[in-house]
Parts: sequence; C-alpha cells; structure tokens
Amino acid sequence: MIQSDRSSSESREASIKETSDPSMTCQPAKEATDIEKEPVLNKSPGIADIPDGGYGWFIVLSSFLFNFATWGANSGFAVYLSHYLNEQTFPGADKYDYALIGGLTFGGGLLFSPFINWLQGKIGARPTAGAGVVFQFASLLLASFVTKLWQLYLTQGLLQAFGLAFMTIPALLILPQWFKHKRAFAVAIAAAGSGCGGVVFNLAMQKVMQVRSVHWALRVQAILCVVSSTCATLLLRTRMEVKYTIWDASVVKSGAFLLCILYLIFCMFGYVIVLYTMANVTTSMGYSPYQGSIASAMIQVGSVFGRPIVGKASDRFGPVTVASVAYFLSGVFVFAMWIPAKNYATIIAFCLIMGAIMGTIFATFPSINTKLYGLHRASVGLSLSWPFMAGAGIASPVIGLTLKTGNNGFVGSGQYTDCAIFAGASFMACTCMLLLIRGYIIFRNEVSDTDTDEGHLHIKVPIWEPFRYALAIRDKV
Repeated sequence: MIQSDRSSSESREASIKETSDPSMTCQPAKEATDIEKEPVLNKSPGIADIPDGGYGWFIVLSSFLFNFATWGANSGFAVYLSHYLNEQTFPGADKYDYALIGGLTFGGGLLFSPFINWLQGKIGARPTAGAGVVFQFASLLLASFVTKLWQLYLTQGLLQAFGLAFMTIPALLILPQWFKHKRAFAVAIAAAGSGCGGVVFNLAMQKVMQVRSVHWALRVQAILCVVSSTCATLLLRTRMEVKYTIWDASVVKSGAFLLCILYLIFCMFGYVIVLYTMANVTTSMGYSPYQGSIASAMIQVGSVFGRPIVGKASDRFGPVTVASVAYFLSGVFVFAMWIPAKNYATIIAFCLIMGAIMGTIFATFPSINTKLYGLHRASVGLSLSWPFMAGAGIASPVIGLTLKTGNNGFVGSGQYTDCAIFAGASFMACTCMLLLIRGYIIFRNEVSDTDTDEGHLHIKVPIWEPFRYALAIRDKV
C-alpha cells in the first residue's frame, strides 16, 4: 500500500513537471489553411503605440507643404504645355516633345523609387527631402534661362522630376506611421496640398506669363516651391524603424503586387490625361489661354474640397471601397460630360467634379499600401510599385496628344473625343483592379487573426478568392 501511494505521488509530480515545462506541453493541432508555416508576430511597440495625433499633425502640415510644392506645382505644367503648344516657344519642337517633358516631370524621378527608398534608409528622411528641394529649385531656375529644347528636357523635365521624387517618397512613407484610425483622413488633408498648389500655380503662373514672360513664371515658381518645401523638410520626423531596401521578394511574389501595379497604371492613364489636357481642351474650343488656366485650376479647387471628404469617407468605409466608387464615377463623368461638352460652363463643371474624385489615389494609396504589405514593408511596397506608375505617367501625355485630332491652334470641339474615350476606359479598368484588391484584402482578413499593419504577406490567396470577395460587404476595407 505504501509503495502504491509512493508510486502515485511520483506519478503526480512527473505530471506537474511535464505541464510546467513548455517544451513538453502538448499543443493543439493547427487546422490546415493557406497560411504558410511562419511565426505570427505580436504587435511591435511602434505599431501598438501609434499616437493618432500629437506631433502627427505637424507631419500632416509637412506633407501638405510637400504636396503643394511637388504635385501642386507639377499640375501647373498644364498652363506651360498650353503656352508651348500655342506660342511655338522652341523652334523645331512639336507637341510630342512638350508632352514628353510633362511626362518626365511627373514620373522621371519616380522610376528610381527603389534607389531613393534605399538612400533614405542610409542618410535619413530629411537629407533625402533636402536633396529634392535643391533639385527642384535648380531645375526651375535653370529652365527659366534655357534657349534650346534639349535644355528644357534636362531642366523642367528630368531634373525637376528628381526633385519631386526625392521629396514625395519620404513624405508619403512617414505620414502613415503617425496615424491609425484617422490615417486616411490625415493623408487626405495632406493630399489637399496639391490642390491648393494647383490653384496657385495654374492661375498665378498664367498671370505672370501674360504680364512678363514664361521665363519669369518659372523663376517665381522656383521661389514659391523652395520656401514651402524647405519648411516642410524642417518639420519632417520619423517615429519607427521600417525596411528600407531596393528589393523584397516577399512583396513582389505577393499576388497583391500585380493587382497594385495594374491599378496604378490604369489610374495614371486617366488621371494625367485629364490633368494635363483640360487647359488645351478649353483653348481648342475657342476660349482664351487665361480661361484655359481657370479650367485647369478648377481641377485643383475640386481636389482641395474633395480629398478631405474622400479621406473621411475612407476612415468610415475603407480606402479601397471609397477609391473603387470614386474611379467608377470618374469614368462615368468622362463619358457623360467631357465627350459631349460644347461650352465653357460644362468644362468648368467637369473639372470641378473630376478634381474632387480623380485624385483619390493620393488620398488613399498610402493606406491601401499599408493594408497590402504592413507598416514595416510599406516603404518597399511603395518604392517597388511606383516605377510602374511613373512609366504610365510619362506615357500618358504623349498618348493623350497622339489621340488628339487637329493641328495646334485649330479651333473646334471634338478634337479630344478619342482621348476622352481612352481616359474613361482607363478609369473603368482602374475600378476593376481596385475591386480585386478589395477581394484580396477581405480574404486575408478572414483567415488571419493579426492586425493588417503587421502585414499578411505570409498568407497565400488562391486566384479565385479576390473575384469571390470583390463585392462582399465588409467594414473598412
């Protein structure tokens, strides 16, 4: 009996020891899923402690000023394009030269996004943005003294493009680190800076051209840009470690990457064509260059009011859902208003509406990018996808003018009908890509128990699931 009790006691002690030893504890078998056998990480302090305000609002101001001096100033190229086309500023140049210069300004620097992202990791966000300030100021100042077309290519085209890229990338990557629940709204407020800049640079530079010359317009723009972008650089501050690298195989192999680059390409085909051509569309109908600059400026006025609304709606319904609706409506308005437009009032109304919705990508893409790749890989995902956006941005003005009928200075409505059809179809294709991205994210959220800011790249998504979940009703996708 004593031996039996001793044996029973030893058995209980062994059982207790086994239970307390984690290496000997039996774990419940995991169910077979599409999730690869990788460890699920807990939230890092940087993600768990996102302030959703505080100094983050100064980061919003910084991004606002960057957008004012980069995308806002870039949208002002519409009045330069119209001036170059109508005044034959550089002998021997044709419409394709000026369109290509505009495309280079938009995307030439962004082609090197992976390198700029890597450089930012080496020298920091402020020095990277500071280099962009120098590039932009030098490009505009030098462009005001050029006398040959190839010089314009190098200054107002290529050098300014690098200035835009070196400032834009740090601003876009840092802002999502400071906001979680108000992220889309904060990004949208910052994105409205491009609208304010567009109004200023379209109207003011057109006035300077009338009073002085196109050369003085470039000098005034250089001064405005260097002041605002310098202030923005001084306010810039990062708050967490992220992955700054040229290449990340896990991002590229993700199915989301292909959907994302197709979305960017189709979006730029529509967006850049509308942005750059409306001033010339107006003058081609017989109106003055100043009226053309007003039409172009109305796109920016629309974005000033539209982008914060888009951001607020994105926080409520989700950035992918809101972007899908916005680009579907963009396609509808191109077909319903631009193509049949015969008078100035219709053009103005069209520009206001399109300004409010067609720039939704800038108000929502940082949030969409974070949902696809997580905060730590957001910089890699953005830098690897933006060269495709840049290529589309470079090609778009050339495509738009190629589809235009009639010679420079020819007056008559309908010259841009083919161009409008292409832009509208691009917006519709963009909507389809967004719906597939929506289905992709919803499926990953369904099978994962971690926050999207951690990144769900370890989850394999079967090819049919994005189609299945594209129109599913879910909150904040």
